[in-house]
Amino acid sequence: MIDLGSIAGLYEHEPRAYCLRCDRWAMLPLGELVSQGKGSLRLPIIVRCQQCGERGRLQVRPPMPRWTNSNGWMEAR
Repeated sequence: MIDLGSIAGLYEHEPRAYCLRCDRWAMLPLGELVSQGKGSLRLPIIVRCQQCGERGRLQVRPPMPRWTNSNGWMEAR
């Protein structure tokens, strides 16, 4: 089971935060938080944009494919 309710559970799932005002994405430093012993903190957590201070929107993205052809579409082998 994958626990997406804690920081440690999100660690391997490429979480990002989005700032609507700045229209930019940022990776979250979850590795740092886990190494500081904060992996058991429960979600939701509040993240803020480093540029403007606006509250960010959290999103978990599935891992990207390791290989694609030149046009960006996956090709069956």
